Amino acid sequence: MSELLDRLSTEHHRLGRLLDLLSGLLDQFHAGDEPDYELMCELVEYLTDYADQVHHPSEDMLFERVIAVSGQGEDLLRRLMHEHAALSRFNHRFKESLEGIVHEEVMRRDEVEQQGRELVGLMRGHLRCEDLEAFPLARAALSDAELAELAAAAPTADDPVFGRADPARFRALYLKLRDQV
Repeated sequence: MSELLDRLSTEHHRLGRLLDLLSGLLDQFHAGDEPDYELMCELVEYLTDYADQVHHPSEDMLFERVIAVSGQGEDLLRRLMHEHAALSRFNHRFKESLEGIVHEEVMRRDEVEQQGRELVGLMRGHLRCEDLEAFPLARAALSDAELAELAAAAPTADDPVFGRADPARFRALYLKLRDQV
């Protein structure tokens, strides 16, 4: 097995949990209730920061190597890399909308909800494509030595929610996830 692919798959499972949580908060929002906006902001901040700093750069490095070594799936892998940037923009836009609500700016609820639902849908589709197509392609195309080399070169950081928790930064998110276990 590959340390890098295993880590990325584990992160996908964790991201799925967060997307389930976000969907539930969006359901509350849709029903006219006031969800925990602090929790929503932390969740989206985590999705953005960890993905931009660790997760997506690791995947991009993996996908570039697959293209260089085998040329297989190049269109798919390039599309997924392009989606990483698009997902970051969606995350930032949704986070700004949530922060606007927290700061009592006038925001249309339906537009904010639509942004959140769009983000969840895009992320779920993206993760599914990577899990079902890109990761198996990488496992088939790269040797154990190449995967080990990539694992050593991939960006790493303590996961501030699922790893060494950063309760000062992601307190509401950490507590919510802890309570679900």
